[in-house]
Amino acid sequence: MCSLNLRLSSFLLIFNRWLNPLFKIGHKRRLEEDDMYSVLPEDRSQHLGEELQGYWDQEVKRAEKDAREPSLMKAIINCYWKSYLPFAIFNALLYTCRSVLRWMQLVGRGQWFKIRG
Repeated sequence: MCSLNLRLSSFLLIFNRWLNPLFKIGHKRRLEEDDMYSVLPEDRSQHLGEELQGYWDQEVKRAEKDAREPSLMKAIINCYWKSYLPFAIFNALLYTCRSVLRWMQLVGRGQWFKIRG
């Protein structure tokens, strides 16, 4: 398990390497808005807010039609589920692989049968 943690730490160091210049600036002085990286136009809060507003308006209309309270959670899920689906699938696969590997380790050591009786 130690080697897995070491590999994960190495991955995080490489993955977060793009933040190092920002960390250095922040260490030397207070960060200003000009120091921040620009975001993509589709990730700007104005665009995301307008998109969510559209889904909220739809949810309010559906709630009035069904004589119920509108649900912000439903609006958020309807708005963003497509962008989070790949991460959910990846996490499900990762969890399944880790569980299978753990089970294989226990069987390989003969501990599975000791636990089960």
